[in-house]
Amino acid sequence: RCAGRVEVFHAGRWGTVCDDAWDVADAQVICRQVRCGPALWAPGEARFGRGSGAIWLDETNCTGREAHLAQCPARTWGLSDCYHGEDAGAVCAGETWTVPGVPVPTRPGVAESLEPEPPHLRLAGGSNRCEGRVELLYLGRWAGVCGHTWGPREAQVVCRYLGCG
Repeated sequence: RCAGRVEVFHAGRWGTVCDDAWDVADAQVICRQVRCGPALWAPGEARFGRGSGAIWLDETNCTGREAHLAQCPARTWGLSDCYHGEDAGAVCAGETWTVPGVPVPTRPGVAESLEPEPPHLRLAGGSNRCEGRVELLYLGRWAGVCGHTWGPREAQVVCRYLGCG
């Protein structure tokens, strides 16, 4: 699957999309835009963490057939009554998918914060699958994650990813 906070590149800088009116039809456009299959879910409330900087889009109202998010009706770019606790996200199925008659966009630099989830993540050395040291499989080897800046927020992301709450 691919999942993450939705960000768009506009006027030379990255910004987020507000979750007001955000739904699966909007996520469908993003998932197609990053070539990651159909949308499964359109979480809001900064489910994938709060962004920073501009909130470029608010009140998006896609039909789900648009080639890219900029084609969807929305408030004027940069005009928003949101804060980053309302950043929109998308969860995509991860397989190649297109809608007949809708071209897959090739514009670089759009929605690139929506990247494939890490395919190999585990907790090792704990008494159950939801406890232990965080490890990632990188270049064929399991390695621990540096805990220097690790905190409850990072732990919550790992726990959600592993289905542990």
